[in-house]
Amino acid sequence: MPSDRALRWSAFGFGLLFAVVVVLGYIPSLNGGADHVAMMANGEHQMLGLYMIGTADDVTHGLSAVLLLGAALTSARASRLALLVFGCYYAVDAAIYLATGVIQLRPVISNVLLNLPHVVISGIMLTLAFRGRTALLAA
Repeated sequence: MPSDRALRWSAFGFGLLFAVVVVLGYIPSLNGGADHVAMMANGEHQMLGLYMIGTADDVTHGLSAVLLLGAALTSARASRLALLVFGCYYAVDAAIYLATGVIQLRPVISNVLLNLPHVVISGIMLTLAFRGRTALLAA
């Protein structure tokens, strides 16, 4: 089971990661030369030449950052809960977009690689949240 300190540092680390993702979206040189004022009409921009990021993504990543950082500063229990909640959220998000890719007949490798960050992040978050908590799984 992860120690209380490990849970808090993990939540803090993920909070920083999501904050960095939001900040990267506002650096024109990393977004195909487009700033948020000159984005496409639908409000999306291509970050790092790989991912389409929109306002909803910025809000989701921003809220994730704030709540994970807040949980890390509060307690290990809050950190575990935040890791559980956001781990589940990003796992569902990845599953939906993987299924959407299959329905839209996207190439399998492209579809998997596009969703891999959320799969990995959610897997790590859920492992941290559930590790050593067999009572939660048995219920």
